[in-house]
Amino acid sequence: MTTALAQATAPTNKEAAQQVLMADEARRVALLKSDFTALDSLLSDDATIIWGDGTADNKSSMVELLRSGKLRYAQLEYYDTRVRVYGVTAIVTGDGRVQAKSDQHAISYLVRVTRVYVLQDGRWRMVASQTTRVAPASLANEGQP
Repeated sequence: MTTALAQATAPTNKEAAQQVLMADEARRVALLKSDFTALDSLLSDDATIIWGDGTADNKSSMVELLRSGKLRYAQLEYYDTRVRVYGVTAIVTGDGRVQAKSDQHAISYLVRVTRVYVLQDGRWRMVASQTTRVAPASLANEGQP
């Protein structure tokens, strides 16, 4: 493929950012609904998920946590979301509020998140996610809820 043709068929950064936001929102909804079919198409097969406690999962082990009921999301809210696009790679950063049950224990955290998406076969798929728990005071000091 020539460079001119590749540039003509690639989305602009603004279009790509909107596509990434749509994929990220679809991922959020799929997690809330434990929609394994949607997650399969939204996560790259080699995805790495690093949780707020420092543990890590790959795509299949994360889906198994949901499928088994060991992890159930009640709330996933994101705000101050920023998308930066670099060709076929996009980085999503922001803050969030998470409420879930993990191994039957209720959890509720404010978090900072970084997710990396790559354009694969015409679709934006998440390849990495890093969640960091933050103290409520640190977000309040920055004017966050």
